[in-house]
Amino acid sequence: MATLRLALAQMNAVVGGLNQNVETLRRFRTQASASGADLLVTPELSLMGYPPEDLLLKEGFIESGGFALAELALERNKVPMLVGAALAEGAYGTRLAPASDSRDAGAGGPGDTRPRIANALVALGDGDVVAVATKRLLPNYDVFDERRYFHPGLGDHAVVNVNGVAVGMLICEDVWMSDGPAARLAAQGATLLVVANASPFARGRRDEREAMLRARARETNCAIAYVNLVGGQDELVFDGQSVVVNEHGDVLARASAFSEELLVCDVDARASRVGVTLKANYPRDERRARAATANHVSEPLDDVEEIYEALVMGTRDYLRKNGFRTAIIGLSGGVDSSLVAAIAVDAVGARAVRGLALPSRYSSDHSLDDARDLARRLDVELNVVPIEPAHAAFAQMLSDVLGGAPEGLTDENLQSRTRGVLWMAVSNATGAIVLTTGNKSELATGYYTIYGDSAGGFAVIKDVPKTLVYELCRYRNERARRDGDPEPIAESVLVKPPSAELRLDQRDDQSLPPYEELDPLLELYVEDDATADEMIALGHDPALVRRITRLVDNSEYKRRQMPPGVRISKKAFGRDRRMPITNAFRVEDQ
Repeated sequence: MATLRLALAQMNAVVGGLNQNVETLRRFRTQASASGADLLVTPELSLMGYPPEDLLLKEGFIESGGFALAELALERNKVPMLVGAALAEGAYGTRLAPASDSRDAGAGGPGDTRPRIANALVALGDGDVVAVATKRLLPNYDVFDERRYFHPGLGDHAVVNVNGVAVGMLICEDVWMSDGPAARLAAQGATLLVVANASPFARGRRDEREAMLRARARETNCAIAYVNLVGGQDELVFDGQSVVVNEHGDVLARASAFSEELLVCDVDARASRVGVTLKANYPRDERRARAATANHVSEPLDDVEEIYEALVMGTRDYLRKNGFRTAIIGLSGGVDSSLVAAIAVDAVGARAVRGLALPSRYSSDHSLDDARDLARRLDVELNVVPIEPAHAAFAQMLSDVLGGAPEGLTDENLQSRTRGVLWMAVSNATGAIVLTTGNKSELATGYYTIYGDSAGGFAVIKDVPKTLVYELCRYRNERARRDGDPEPIAESVLVKPPSAELRLDQRDDQSLPPYEELDPLLELYVEDDATADEMIALGHDPALVRRITRLVDNSEYKRRQMPPGVRISKKAFGRDRRMPITNAFRVEDQ
């Protein structure tokens, strides 16, 4: 047996930020050298960021990535490093499947003169590119769209030999298939497998990953080092939680969730002469290396805590990476806006968050009091601007058009749209981003006002069902108590009946079933793709099922106009669930 010291760079890459990513890779390389690592492994497409989407089709992007990779490759006296990058066919001997074998209609299609490209993992030695692994299995489900851009690799699977250990190089999807690329690497003589990943967070995903890795380790009789991206990218959040398992599937080391980290792990593997040599030619400070912490196992977060941290990271990185310094939130005194405010403060700090309370004639005194109390507890600035003068002016303007003052739903939505106008005006004047406060239950059923409470730049909890909103609020309060801080969300907010307060004595349960009944139906229909008949067969009320599925189907045009927001489920609206707006299909009509 031989012992290899691996360093896994759980990094927060910036999509398209080649210069920033090169600097991050260098920083991790320096840290890995200080730890005495034999090999540094970085995530999937760590050089370009993930997912780069149509940047991969943009003139000059692949070429610029090649220049950045060559710059890293020329560095000498550094720890060997595996870098995720997109490579054009032929670069460093990269071979790709013919178009007829790739099942690819996007990249390299008829009349496309752009180079065919691979999703690759590149081994950098002492001043040179030593080996290239290409991704074989290209996912095209859920949030993944890789067949639009990449072609599968051909040829032998890449094995590099590091200090007498044959290290097989894999990329994300390639490790998921039983008797697939991982098994073929083991058959070639690899005794340790390393996997570069960009695996987005979804509820329960860490357990699935580690179960798969345990199975693959036993199948191949190889230890497996799995390094994952961390950070927010538009709707996606990458949770990190990089992990190393031995050949029996036991966890040797695990990185923390939702933070950058260099995970150092000493791994025992069978000695082997297989693979092209990748030497660690750099000056080591053995005393410092021995002092470096290795094989640390971070404890997984609880379910609700994990979701909360995903929402915080997704919000923080969306603002930071897009250049927003401050955020505006419409504080109504309700549970949704309270949760969004707490997340925003945890993401960017209280000084960067501003609340706008815009009460109408129907807003209750206790709701305004709750908004003021929340602002005090979170230490954020709050401006209170009654909207009744604007509401009355709009109503007067519309009376000639409508033949009378607006009534019913028209008047309710008018209030919400008045608020949207004011939020966006403040955003224009200050450069702050408006964070919307709608939850997944509302988005699913269309229970929100388009161009009103949906107005904004980022929808923090758009993938969070209403019942989970309450769980997250209680978790945040519990964490505050544990830390000796004041609870940010008052109990009065958590116990009052949910209401939009757009008419006298309005409650959500006048328009929707109680959320305890609604959310399980939405999970079945939206996330599990259950049909109405299947839901009824499970014992749900037929009339209610038909009503809710119609609401979901009829609200697609509204959801399509919503801002992006953090994805925390296995099927979010937008990137995952892509339904046509114009859609006449109904199961009951067939």
